[in-house]
Amino acid sequence: MIVTTTRITVSSANRSELFQTILTLLTPVMNEKGCLSSRFYVDSADSNSVMLIEEWETEDDWDKHLQSRDCAVFLGAVSVLCRPASVDFKLLSYVAGIEAITAARTDYTMDRQ
Repeated sequence: MIVTTTRITVSSANRSELFQTILTLLTPVMNEKGCLSSRFYVDSADSNSVMLIEEWETEDDWDKHLQSRDCAVFLGAVSVLCRPASVDFKLLSYVAGIEAITAARTDYTMDRQ
């Protein structure tokens, strides 16, 4: 699985237009082959900062998404509406469940004794 996080900061003057663009893209992206989820969050401490989190079945599915029209529209909107561009993009290489936290906490507890 591929997980991407994209943090975007936009001016309050362009916020509504950026939000509308992203919201119209969520459903088409979710219908792309291999998209497991595409979620859009507004930062509770700063309403001009948002996070887009996507999960893809395979790296090939994600690569195809990067070549899609919807991705081009998203990148175009960010480049026009977020000046100076304030985008922080991360590709997560490892995803684990609660068992990883439990194991880490157990190891930490054992080391402290």
